[in-house]
Amino acid sequence: MIHTLTLNPAIDRILYLDKFERNITNRIQEVRDTLGGKGTHVSVNLKLLGQDNTAFGICHGSVGTRVMDMLREAGIQVEFDHYEGDDRQTRTNYLLVEKSTDCTIIAESGVRLSQKELDSLIARMDRVIRPGDYLLFSGDASNSPDPSIYNRIMHAFRDKDLRFFLDTSGKSLKECIQEGPYMIKPNLDELSTLTGSQVPEEDASIIEAINSLSCYQVPIIAVSLGGDGSIVKTPEGFYRVHPPRVDVCNTIGCGDCYLAGFVYGLSKGFPMEETLRIATAVSAATAESQLSVGYDPARANALRSQVTIEKLSQV
Repeated sequence: MIHTLTLNPAIDRILYLDKFERNITNRIQEVRDTLGGKGTHVSVNLKLLGQDNTAFGICHGSVGTRVMDMLREAGIQVEFDHYEGDDRQTRTNYLLVEKSTDCTIIAESGVRLSQKELDSLIARMDRVIRPGDYLLFSGDASNSPDPSIYNRIMHAFRDKDLRFFLDTSGKSLKECIQEGPYMIKPNLDELSTLTGSQVPEEDASIIEAINSLSCYQVPIIAVSLGGDGSIVKTPEGFYRVHPPRVDVCNTIGCGDCYLAGFVYGLSKGFPMEETLRIATAVSAATAESQLSVGYDPARANALRSQVTIEKLSQV
């Protein structure tokens, strides 16, 4: 079974406008609300691939209720702890999408979680998660009183022999990689943070940076390069993945979709090249969508054959 964790969920309010300009009145052309939070995005995208999964998280107030309702409407098993009775509300993020496809995110910090709330969630996870399951940590955990909360959870479930997948940034990424997760998915800036120096956007430099992380014993490191694809270290070696050309509407959520496709392929036991093809195709299909989560499955299927994959000799 695959499980996602979202400690700071949200509603994404997408504001479409011609062009965002500072210090003037900007006229909104359309408003749409979707699920927010990287873990919830992964859950929805997995379900679109036909993969059942469980979404764990913590939410608050009427906005939190709406998050859970939207997850259930997507066909996902919801295992959220929900709190009401005070003035705390799950956050709302504002996404400004321009006709040029430029995207600006204005994000609330989110509810500051208590240690009691985290303990309750971990107990819930312990009741549901079974040995051999996959557990995905996605997104920021800065609203947690414990900056190493992902590490704590990995420690708590070590005896369950889980596969841990990590898509986070900053201090959380630097802390968690020391626990040797099965997969991490940094972008170029996050890879630079891990190595302690700026990594140029050159294949050889990126491979060298990935190799410098070998002491952490992470089997899969997928470095996302946006529209330029990805460089991926796997147990079978290095791959350079080139995405298909698509008409980009916005790039928000593409990384979450990539992770969903990757985990889906691994869970089905597909060959690595097929897994990379699926992950890249669903990510490209997401770039064509006007929303921050979801994609057209038929379009993603059509794009698979347009993904180019090179097996590299460097190890």
